[in-house]
Amino acid sequence: MAGSRGRGRAEHGEKRGRAACAGRPSALLAALACAAFAAGILAAPRPAVADTADDLDAYLEEAFAASGIPGMAVAVVDADGIDYLRAFGDVESLDDTFIVGSLSKSMTSLAIQQLVDQGRVDLDAPAALYAPGYGVPLEVTVRSLLNQTSGFGYYESLLGATVGESFGSFSYANANYDLLGRIVEAVSGMDYADYLRIYVFDAAGMDDASVDGAGEARSGSAAGHRNWFGLAVADGFAHAEDDDAWGGQASGYVRASIRDMANYLRLYLNSGGEVASSEAIDRMVWDRVPDEGGDTFYGMGWTTFDDEGGDLVMSHDGDVENYVARMVVIPGLDVGVVLLADENDALGGNAAFWDIGDGVLSIALGGDADAGEVAWDAGAARAYHARLDAAYALAMCAAAAPLALRRRWARRLAAADGPERGVRAVMAVGLHAGVPVWVASLPGGLGMRARDFADFYPEQALVGGVCVALLLAGGAAKALAARHVLLSGSPRARRPGRPAAQGGSGRGRRT
Repeated sequence: MAGSRGRGRAEHGEKRGRAACAGRPSALLAALACAAFAAGILAAPRPAVADTADDLDAYLEEAFAASGIPGMAVAVVDADGIDYLRAFGDVESLDDTFIVGSLSKSMTSLAIQQLVDQGRVDLDAPAALYAPGYGVPLEVTVRSLLNQTSGFGYYESLLGATVGESFGSFSYANANYDLLGRIVEAVSGMDYADYLRIYVFDAAGMDDASVDGAGEARSGSAAGHRNWFGLAVADGFAHAEDDDAWGGQASGYVRASIRDMANYLRLYLNSGGEVASSEAIDRMVWDRVPDEGGDTFYGMGWTTFDDEGGDLVMSHDGDVENYVARMVVIPGLDVGVVLLADENDALGGNAAFWDIGDGVLSIALGGDADAGEVAWDAGAARAYHARLDAAYALAMCAAAAPLALRRRWARRLAAADGPERGVRAVMAVGLHAGVPVWVASLPGGLGMRARDFADFYPEQALVGGVCVALLLAGGAAKALAARHVLLSGSPRARRPGRPAAQGGSGRGRRT
């Protein structure tokens, strides 16, 4: 059923022993930024389910309409079932799937835990024992990969991953979980996608879930959007699926519906349910290492911290090129929340999405939320994109100017003497060769490969490419003009703007 922005589709699940409209919803904790916020609201009395549903509906309709996000879905669960399930905008069905980004990591971890319980994987064995061929040193164990302490670099692909100075301490890298996916395949003898479908998705009731790019999808999808010049565009982008990609299937490219994710979170509120042992869930949560950059921990696919009341908070964010997501589980309060959106505004920061999550969490736990905060951040993002667009226009005009003014440059070169010609030649080389090289090197300065930069920041890659092309074209035009001048011989006798010599034999120039 289609719906306009601000008017979503809802499903209110039957709870065991009582009817429910929607419960302690959603929200989204930023693991580092929101610990203090959560500590304050988690202690508040929990409201009645029906009241919470009404408040959530009112808040979400206003906040989503202000956000500018094309489509979004929200779910809230407890151990007994789904309390609240709703989709907004261009998400036409509760079964439409989203790429959930790094929420996939916990699913990969869950698969590894199953193999550990079966005695087929030893957490402290070298990862290379199970997945040789990637040049991974023996000191990198399966546990190192799960805890993100292998020393792999943040922007490194699996094929390019090397152990760096961060070995032994937390340092987030997709390559860790991509290698874990290869371990699942090597130990089980199955493709990663097939293993997850049978032993995680089907076991957890995730009927629509699949691995993106692996076989035929099991349900329709919410079209992903990348942000181009401040506009959310469903441009058909598809992520490359190979070991040289920055982020692979096991680290970030599971595709699931909001209903799937609701069922997935419930298994953590039921000590693993029918999917994993309680010991496996305990390892994922409590076998953790500190994030030295903050006050959280990274377990095995989950970020965790304790609020001031001592309640454990489990969370993880996800963002890929054209989707964003967040999930939170608070076992002590018997609540899990998840929010999925079908746009990634990588430059704008997706602030409106995170604001909505914070607001939903506040309402779910008895507090208030102001949709005006979402509107303010969405407006700030629009203004930021407008400033960027103006800067892009100026950059492209500046890059085009030498090409447009090439004839004037040629005349001045022809009128110049030898030393001045040399200076002009050096300046031209710097502008038309040095600047393009500098622009092309910018992604590398950030630690990214050009292809990955273009995937996440497409407008900047496009503008940079246009500027480089214009500068190279201007350089080629100047090179042809310089060749003509050199072949024509000495500088012209008159420079532009100098009075002409008087003609006639024996008469000199005026002075």
